[in-house]
Parts: sequence; C-alpha cells; structure tokens
Amino acid sequence: MDSLEDLRGVSRVLVVGVGGGGDSLGALILYHKLKALGVRVLLGNVVWERFVLDPFPGPVPLEQVVNAEVLGRSVALVDGSSYVDRYGYRFKPQIVRASEILGEKTVFFDITKGVVGLVEAFNVVNERLGVEAIVGVDVGGDILALGYEDDLWSPLADSISLGALDKTRVPSMIAVLAPGADGELSQQTVLSRISEVAREGGLIGVYGLTRREYRTLRKHLDMFTSEASKIPFEAFEGYVGEKSIRVGSRKVEVNMVSTTLYLLDVSVTYNRSVMAKLVSETRSIEEARRALNKHCIYTELDLEEELYKLRTQGGAITGMSLLEIRSDGRRRLLLSGCTPLIGVKSS
Repeated sequence: MDSLEDLRGVSRVLVVGVGGGGDSLGALILYHKLKALGVRVLLGNVVWERFVLDPFPGPVPLEQVVNAEVLGRSVALVDGSSYVDRYGYRFKPQIVRASEILGEKTVFFDITKGVVGLVEAFNVVNERLGVEAIVGVDVGGDILALGYEDDLWSPLADSISLGALDKTRVPSMIAVLAPGADGELSQQTVLSRISEVAREGGLIGVYGLTRREYRTLRKHLDMFTSEASKIPFEAFEGYVGEKSIRVGSRKVEVNMVSTTLYLLDVSVTYNRSVMAKLVSETRSIEEARRALNKHCIYTELDLEEELYKLRTQGGAITGMSLLEIRSDGRRRLLLSGCTPLIGVKSS
C-alpha cells in the first residue's frame, strides 16, 4: 500500500489507537478521513486509560469488561452499554465513548497478554470481522522512540503495539498524529525520526486535519479524557504556543504541525525499534515491562504503580510529585544493574 487511497480496495480497515488513553479520539480523525474515501472502517483502541480516569495501574484486562461481545482472549466488540468494572470501580473506557458517538460497535483490545496476545487479537479480527488492513494510530509519535530519551514516559504500550503490528498477518501501517502532542518526545525530535524513516523508504504519505473532520468531531471533544488528542483541534483553531499538560509535568509545542498525520511503513519502523524487538515474544504485560526495565527503561506501568501507592497513602498527585516519582524510579533502575540501551543494536 502506497497511500490511504489504496485502502479503497480493501473490504474492511481497522483503525486502532495503539498508545492507550485518548488515542481513540486521534484515531477518529483517520476513521472519518477513510469514511470520506468510501472505505468500510472499524474503530478500535488498546485500552489503557490514564490515572485520571482509571485509578488502578496497568491496562484493562478483557475479563473486567461488562456487556462486551468477546471474540478472543484479548479482543471484544463493545458498544454504548459496555463498561469496565475494576474491583468495584466502574467507568466507561474511551473506546466505549467513541462507540456512543458513532452509533456502532467498536473494538476493545487487551494488551495484558503481551505481544503474543495482541497479535492473536489482530488475527482474530481478520478472521471474524473481515479486517484486511490495520492502521495503528499513535498521537504524539513516541512510538518512534529509541528507548534512551530522557523525556520518554510511556514506552510499554507503544512497544507492544508496534511489535504486534509487525507480527500480525494482516497488512498494517502506522499513523503518527500531531508530533510531540503528548509531551514526551519533542515535536522536532518526532519530525526528525519521521525523516529518518523516510530516508529508509518508510514514509507512505502526509495528511492533515480537514474542516469537515474538525466540525464532525469538535462537538464531541468533552466526551474524551485526553489532552494530547485534543491538541490537533486547538491547533486547527489557530492556537500557537506552548501548553502545559499532565498536571504541569510536561509541556507541548502547538502549531500547524500539530494538525498533521504521517503514514509510515510498519516494517521500517519496527526494524528501527530496539524496544519493540525486546518485547516481541512476550506473553504478558509484566514480561514486557521486565524486558524494558532490564535495559533501564522506566515504563508507564512502573509510574502508575507508584501513583497508586501515593493515592492509597492519601498523597496528592501534582506535576512535581509526578516528576519526583519518575526520577526516583529511573534512579532505582540504574542502581539495580540494568543495561542501558545505548549501544544495543536494533538488528
């Protein structure tokens, strides 16, 4: 496939947010772009909600979803009646909110079974739902991280998703939306990584948010608990400057680049990623976490477990506490005898 337009000949395309959280909102932009091309589209999301919506650490396992049509051990169809029950705490994940907006079923992906489980899930939607192509959407672009960056906060979901997209038998692409919008890798860093992918022949196309897509989705933004995925809409309205997100722990550069989407070849992107290869054979989220920790990579699961402890002790979560917890966790990893990724080959 050499463009989005090539997907017109596919019976059904899955557009899936691969970074967890509000990536389902970002994926909706591509969903509507493909719909306008006459493509039959299904929306999905890797379900790992941020702590402001889900106070429990880790991605949501399928076993905690109520009113879902289970298709396999790591995938289910959900609709507006679906919800998550985590130890008595109930909430609607954002892919369910997307289902309410669209008035159709969407796909819930569980990554607690690691790359092996997610590959199985992608293959199941191919078999059961006739999905013949997958586009994984990552808002911000930290799926292009190399693992040693100081500003990398959430490598685990992206690494698992990238590994699964490379291993599934379903033809796949990656879409990076709004470079730098998640406050991790800077906008310039993400653009540089995209250029590196392009030099290896891995850039498929560059697209942008349209007024039709903006008007269709703008009225639904309040239904989503996301800061990063709302950045493209703010940029489309003309905002230029720096925004503070994640209770002040990170800053995002916002400009017209924030409205753009870069379609990338999965194979080229995967071959550049040491982290995706480290987790490629994992069968659980814990196994994947250990694989990254072994190379001094502090993950979002490590952070969420510390935040959960802080909450149970009555502590307040502030931008400063987030930064301190992350700094302490990274220091402990270094002292544990881990091997930094610098110098580790990607092949």
